[in-house]
Amino acid sequence: MQLYYRITVPGLSLKRDFKAARQCLLADFPNVHEVIATTAAATLLVLYSGPEDPEAWVQTLRELVVGRRVTATSRPRRRCAESWEGDDSAA
Repeated sequence: MQLYYRITVPGLSLKRDFKAARQCLLADFPNVHEVIATTAAATLLVLYSGPEDPEAWVQTLRELVVGRRVTATSRPRRRCAESWEGDDSAA
C-alpha cells in the first residue's frame, strides 16, 4: 500500500532544486517510490511504502539546500578592473 507524506523545507526552491531533491530521495531511500512537486512553496509530496522516515527525508533535503547555498557563496569574488586602479586625482 502506498502512502504519501507532505514535506516542507524552508529554502527549498522547486524551480531550482526539485530535480536534485527527487533524485536524492529516490536514490537514498528504497521505500520512496515517487516525489511530486506541489504548488505550495518549498513543499513536496513523498510517495512511499513500508516504514516512513520523514526526519531522514527532511535532513537529506536540508543538506541539499545548504549545499546549494555553500556552492553559491563559496566562489572567489572578482574585483572590478576599476577597483585595481589607484585614485589619480592627487597626481
